[in-house]
Amino acid sequence: MSGIIERIERESGVEGLAEILAARLNPSDLQSLLIEVTRRRASRRSPAELLRDFATSRFFGVARPDRAALLAWEHLALSLCEGRFEPVELSPVAPLGACSVVATVDQDWSIGTTRRGEVVSDPTNVLALEAARLRQGGRDDVHLATSHRVVRPQNYGDGNMLAHFRLFALVSGGRDRGGYGFEAEALGRQVGLLLEAFGQFLAPGTALRLGYTRTSAPNIDARLEALRGVAEANGAELFEEIGRAAAGSYYAGCCFHIFAGDMQLADGGVVDWGAMLTGNGKERMVISGCGVERLLGLRG
Repeated sequence: MSGIIERIERESGVEGLAEILAARLNPSDLQSLLIEVTRRRASRRSPAELLRDFATSRFFGVARPDRAALLAWEHLALSLCEGRFEPVELSPVAPLGACSVVATVDQDWSIGTTRRGEVVSDPTNVLALEAARLRQGGRDDVHLATSHRVVRPQNYGDGNMLAHFRLFALVSGGRDRGGYGFEAEALGRQVGLLLEAFGQFLAPGTALRLGYTRTSAPNIDARLEALRGVAEANGAELFEEIGRAAAGSYYAGCCFHIFAGDMQLADGGVVDWGAMLTGNGKERMVISGCGVERLLGLRG
């Protein structure tokens, strides 16, 4: 427990206050309490305070991307999704723990709400929930895409960086086929679309590089063959990234990066979220994401 929580409990005279709120109140009662606290705090705010917070906090600042370039990217990405991925629009909020319950990230990476939810901090996790829901409902292989503005509370020490930014995300869910068959097909589908999109969107001659990491035996398997195939088809350099810790922690044994020169554009790989969410060990899932504003900046 942090020193701040200890101080609050000491000054309030309520020992174990955090534990009472977190574990002993039922969710509906806690939600009602937080809503009332928020209502009372909002009622005490002045217009001047409202404007000051808006003007000074990195959470509320207005982004000004190149609108023409952003629309061009969205149009290109969605047109390439046709026949390969189903585009969906996400809610701005997701269930509480959408990231931390299945991925190795701290809950502090997301902003919780008073209504048992959190602001979306990574659309791949929400697409994973939708893919798992569809798979449980009897759908065959699921391939989803979205472009979503996320909010992350981490402070990177740069006062000019906003806490919100746009991500383009892809998620594929399906059943194990043996020999990494589903993972290979999904990796090829996702990386192929991303390389194709980057190649068309960025300036002619931009050098695309595809780095991969695996924690399994170093034999040539279907996953690597799929990555090699889409790299060759799109004129990208394929190379192995040695020792990337995420391959055995966040990802389930195989992951990739896409670079334009030395700048990272996309990140993705195989995860075990499908099996965790559905309780079916045969479920497989592949995810990937691209920071859109970084892409726009490189194009500019």
